[in-house]
Amino acid sequence: MTTESTLQQRWHTNVAPLLGEPDATWQQLATLYSEPHRHYHTLDHVAACLTWLDRYRHLADDPLTIELALWAHDVTYDPRASDNEVRSADWFAEHFEDSTLTKKQKDRVHALILATIHPHPPTDRGMALLQDIDLSILGAEAELYDCYEGWIRQEYAFVPEEAFRKGRGAVLKSFLDQGVIYHTVELREKLELAARDNLNRALKKLRS
Repeated sequence: MTTESTLQQRWHTNVAPLLGEPDATWQQLATLYSEPHRHYHTLDHVAACLTWLDRYRHLADDPLTIELALWAHDVTYDPRASDNEVRSADWFAEHFEDSTLTKKQKDRVHALILATIHPHPPTDRGMALLQDIDLSILGAEAELYDCYEGWIRQEYAFVPEEAFRKGRGAVLKSFLDQGVIYHTVELREKLELAARDNLNRALKKLRS
């Protein structure tokens, strides 16, 4: 079974009951995540995030809002733009305006999507879990992490090599400079050391 078909089944189980036209919304979401310029920010990334949520959903007060934020957090992705998270949050607001979610839930999902900008440390446990899940790839096994770096380079293929190395290096260093990368104890214990190893190795390659 493909990632898309697996996700479509999950959508029909967990999300479709909330919407008046779930199939149309699914088709748009799947089409956007399958755009040809995407190599990491794809349905595979969404599937990986939802797998992490299933493993640690007991940490969330409202797992549904976190799940919805994960579905939508990269639905708009243009490597040349700086407002992808804002546009993704707005996409969610538009397509879930007439859903059965409460206003509080819709506002929460919108705020969680914006939190994937990682503008500041999380302000509550649910946001911490969401941010940690979004960054889980940093603590992946070395082989997968190296593939991730390759996918990011492909997404930024329009950037000259020297400029990419400088910009990407700054991003990786910003994570390493944080006191902790992961804000939940559970994901920190599982991923923090591997993430720092991966980031240091990638940064060394960029500087070579």
